Amino acid sequence: MKKTKNKAKKSKPGKSTTLLSGAAKSIKGLRKTKLSTAQKMLGGAALVALGVGYLAKCLSGSDLPARPDATTTADADAAESNLAAMDADA
Repeated sequence: MKKTKNKAKKSKPGKSTTLLSGAAKSIKGLRKTKLSTAQKMLGGAALVALGVGYLAKCLSGSDLPARPDATTTADADAAESNLAAMDADA
């Protein structure tokens, strides 16, 4: 007879099948560790940089109306007078 007992093996959870469950598992692992002040500062700076880049992308030049200045108003006036002259000739 054996002197040692056969212990039942504990089943390990399988690999995560979805991206969400894998992310949840990795976040649970991060909660156990403490971040240093430098790591917190770098993480915050990275988030700020991403936010600024996102806002710059959203507020690109095509979305904002152009400010009228002297050259654009002069060009617009010249174009209107040119169109008026062409209509008079026809």
